[in-house]
Amino acid sequence: MKIVKSLFLILAMVAMVTGATRAYFSDSVAVAGNTFAAGSLALNVDGSHTADAKFNVAGMKPGDQPSGSWTLANTGNINGYVDIENITVSNAENGINDAEAAAGDTTASVGELQNVVNINLYYDVDGNGWWSTGDISIYNGLVKDMPSHFETNQPLNAGSNVKVQARLDWWNTPNDNLAQTDSMTIDLTFELAQTTGQ
Repeated sequence: MKIVKSLFLILAMVAMVTGATRAYFSDSVAVAGNTFAAGSLALNVDGSHTADAKFNVAGMKPGDQPSGSWTLANTGNINGYVDIENITVSNAENGINDAEAAAGDTTASVGELQNVVNINLYYDVDGNGWWSTGDISIYNGLVKDMPSHFETNQPLNAGSNVKVQARLDWWNTPNDNLAQTDSMTIDLTFELAQTTGQ
């Protein structure tokens, strides 16, 4: 029995020593008040969230090169990408005069101005208003062939801006007389998106 008591006493001391050697220091700090807020993408065109028509050209003729630009600014706090969407070209014949009839114009309801006028649309990286090294072409071709959108994916970081330049060129063509008195309207939408291809 003495052996059992001695064995029990030894086991109890071993348990106390083992428990004492497993004690570690510890400390804790509670972290409260973690908050999250959504950022923003905000596109301003020429300093406003709404944009007016840039062109109102009357009396256009072969050789004319009207131009204009839009300054796009990301006034939000998230970086984004610019695309040009919802491009539509509408045209009007506005009657057929003698010169148009002599040139063979027979389309009383369809104007031909978009068939003879070229549009050069580009990101004017240096902002000088003219095509120069480093500028990024968006489209350069006849207005009639312009697609309905451009997925340009042009980066526009929060707090920065980029200029989009448009120049229309009416070069001399054999079909110029078909476009006399005709008119066209170009509508487009600038879009700022969080990711490319949106």
